[in-house]
Amino acid sequence: MTQLTAETVRRIAGSMDGGRVLEIIKTGATEAELVEALEWLHADDAIGKQVKHPPSARVSELRDILGRHDIALDED
Repeated sequence: MTQLTAETVRRIAGSMDGGRVLEIIKTGATEAELVEALEWLHADDAIGKQVKHPPSARVSELRDILGRHDIALDED
């Protein structure tokens, strides 16, 4: 498992400030976990049935970080 880089985070999750990128990297997440967090963030309730498990603690943390980013964009 390769640790995320700033470039990888932005490629997967889109443009965001450096502080948010660093916060994501500090979780120790993998690319797969970041992708899963984005899927949970943008999916409806059916995703739990598709993946057949709730999000892991790290994926939930990433989803929360990414969700705060989405809220900040909506407020602009």
